[in-house]
Amino acid sequence: MNPEEIRSFLRATPFVPFRVHTSDGKHLDVLHPEMAMLTRMALVVGRPVADPTKDIPARADLVSPLHVVRLEPLVPA
Repeated sequence: MNPEEIRSFLRATPFVPFRVHTSDGKHLDVLHPEMAMLTRMALVVGRPVADPTKDIPARADLVSPLHVVRLEPLVPA
């Protein structure tokens, strides 16, 4: 996927959490724009922590934008 398409989801106002679907069938959830960093070569997504009082992710996943097949808005049920 084109990095500009991913950037448009990250910069949306208001921000809508979204799911990143990858070419290997996995997915990553971007729940807040500050939990993701995008470069031309990689999308880094911080994993949410169980303790809501801590806002620094303990781990992160990295995926190439070339392996992003689709973005899905996560709307509340």
